[in-house]
Amino acid sequence: MLQTKFLHLPNAEIAYRVVEIPDSKSDKCCVMLHGAGVAGELTYKPIVEFSSLWRWVLIPDLNGMGQSYHEGQLEGPLDIETLANDMDALITHLGWRNFDLVGYSLGGLVALQLNAIRKARGEESHKLALMEPAGLDRACVETLATFRQRYKLASNTIRETGDVELGIAHFMDGVAPNRRKHPVAEATTQSRLAHRPIGFSYALDAVTHFVEEMSEDETIRPALLSAAPEVLLLSGGLSHELLHEHYDVLAQEREGWQHIQITGCDHSLPFQKPRQVARQLEKWFFV
Repeated sequence: MLQTKFLHLPNAEIAYRVVEIPDSKSDKCCVMLHGAGVAGELTYKPIVEFSSLWRWVLIPDLNGMGQSYHEGQLEGPLDIETLANDMDALITHLGWRNFDLVGYSLGGLVALQLNAIRKARGEESHKLALMEPAGLDRACVETLATFRQRYKLASNTIRETGDVELGIAHFMDGVAPNRRKHPVAEATTQSRLAHRPIGFSYALDAVTHFVEEMSEDETIRPALLSAAPEVLLLSGGLSHELLHEHYDVLAQEREGWQHIQITGCDHSLPFQKPRQVARQLEKWFFV
């Protein structure tokens, strides 16, 4: 277990860990942001164990997940901008200025928003690696907004019926329809996501609401992408073809962007292939 510290913000208590890698290849820093429903340590500890890239790695829990809560240890609605501002406050608290950014799923979208916030403040853009970031899984934003309605079914099922298992199943059928439904793997995924089911449901809603905003304002997503000149997109080889197609287009159209598929895995790639993820991160950040 990594040592967990807490930053008390006006409306939230943010848990985080700072990992030191003594035999690292550089003195660089990295911030790693996890996905909906699964805490930072569980997501990234295996990847960090295969890494010798950075001297310091910050692994926080986004509000509503892991050990991070609204003030008073409460569950409540979330939004992407607030999650990004929480991370900005944490990084400022630590005094970090230059760092790489890694984000997975929800954390990928938060990473893009965090990068845009800091750039708007006059700071340099960060180099990013995003594993199937929320909000980029389809080229057409209107199609994406329609697709995201499935996640409302998942979140509503969890909060309104209390059937956490069914709600998680609805989520997995949406995010990883081509996954190999091995009973052990399905049970492991259920266990990971059921730790904070209400927080998980609000995290899904945060992405859904953000995508709805993108569909209403066509400038939102291009602004996020333009603020990030260097981005590695990592996807699972079993993920949806439309996701792969959009990532390929982004890599072709944007200088400094790359897309790499990791074979044999789906949306759960950081859990399924941590060694391969660590290898791709090393190639990307230390070329």
